[in-house]
This record gives sequence, structure tokens and C-alpha cells, in this order.
Amino acid sequence: MTAVDLEGWAGRKHVMHLPDGRRLAYVDSGGPGPALLLLHGYTDSSRSFSLMIPRLGGYRLVIPDMPGHGGSAPSEGLRVSDFATDVRALVQALGFESFAIVGHSMGAMIGIDLAARFQNELTSLVTISGTLRPQFPPDSSISREIETLTDPIDPADSFFDDWHACRRAVAAVFLTRMRSEAAAIPAYIWHGILRGFADTDLTHIARQVACPALCIGGSDDALFDAGHRRALADAFENAESIVLEGHGHNPHWEEPAKVAALIVAFLRRETRSQDA
Repeated sequence: MTAVDLEGWAGRKHVMHLPDGRRLAYVDSGGPGPALLLLHGYTDSSRSFSLMIPRLGGYRLVIPDMPGHGGSAPSEGLRVSDFATDVRALVQALGFESFAIVGHSMGAMIGIDLAARFQNELTSLVTISGTLRPQFPPDSSISREIETLTDPIDPADSFFDDWHACRRAVAAVFLTRMRSEAAAIPAYIWHGILRGFADTDLTHIARQVACPALCIGGSDDALFDAGHRRALADAFENAESIVLEGHGHNPHWEEPAKVAALIVAFLRRETRSQDA
């Protein structure tokens, strides 16, 4: 599996049917390596991790499209807990005896929820640009712009310049495809997830997470600042926090090799510790 075949990404996806019959799409690299579940952010898709995949060799990578995103059918529920329930069904269907999670933004929130549910099976949790309380800054124009989105959403809209803003250069072809996929998501899903964020607080759930955690964040994250990063790391029983200077909300797009190296080093270190 490589990151360069952006055009063929959709063709890599498998499909499972959830208990209620909905379609859940996911990429599965296969292989005998330790299972690593990668969870993307709000209005992204499994493609969000494509730039890192070549740097995560040795792992069996499973990357679902969240309901209503990418190739997955929408759910009536648009809260973090609803998405976590659907991803739990995927994990159970794949029969993992143990696995680790990497989650970005909303995916980090879903990962926290799952970590509390899979106390025995989860070996490690990595959050990228995560938070416990995903309320956007009150003076943020992003929230206002999302609330005014109507169908059909134009991928050329200047809104996406802010929504996918990065502090470091990211390949234009990658960002173009991310914009197209995000614009294909119906406006009601954008609105519903945002409203669900308004009363989401994962503090109590995070305190139930027993596995080691690594919290990666960008110093220039415009959505979840240093206060969010501190609260997140402090809520876990066993957490390490790394702040990447000069990075924004999407450090795994901005420097995929560096972020992947941090993840792999953490996972290997924790594996050695647990085997000792």
C-alpha cells in the first residue's frame, strides 16, 4: 500500500454491513503485523492517513471511513459515542485480540471512547490534535461558516482554505481530494456533528483509559490550543505529551514522516515494556 496512488484510494476499501444494515467502508492493509486502527477527523476520510501509510510498515493498518464520510453510509446518530459504537462493531467483526489506536481530532475523541470500552484488548492510544471538549473558540468564524453551509457544497469554496489550513506545505493534489470528499458530505451531517460537539465532554471517559497514551499536538493548532492539550494529557492515567512547534491542526499531513516516526517509536517502546 502506498500514498502516491491517491486516485485509486477508493478502490482499496472493503465494506462490512453493520447490525442495522448500513455500509461501513474501511481500508485494511492485511498481513500478520500488530493491528493498528487509524481514525480520521471530522469531515475527513480514511484518505487522511494515506501520507503516513508508507512509514507504518510492520503493522496491519485498518482505517475506516466514519459513518457519513467517504464510502460509509450515514447514521442517525452523529455524536462521538455513535461513531465509536460503529467502529466497535468493525473491530469485533475483524476479531482483533489486541490492537492499538491512532486518532486525529474527532478520531482522537472516538479513540478515547473506544479505549474505555476495550480495556483488555487495547495496548496503546495515540491522539493527534485531540481534545476532551471539542467546542470551537466562541469567536471562531469556522463555526459560523459551517452552520451556513448548504447543499450542494462547492469544493472550490474559500471556506476550505480555512478548514484545511496547514502551517506547512502539503501537496496540492492531496488537499484537492480531501476538499472534494469533504464537500460531498451533506450539509446536515456537518451541522449535526458540530452541534453534537457543543455538549461533548470526554473527561470522565478518559479517566477510565488504562493503556498508555501518547498525545501529539501542533503548537499552532487553531482549533484546540494549549489548554485543550493540557487537559487531555492530564486526564489519562499514563500519558506522554509531545508538542510539535510550528505545526497546525493536521501535523500528520504537514510532516507525515515525523509524526509516523513518533507513533512507531511509542508503540515499539510500549510493546517492549509490556513484554518485559
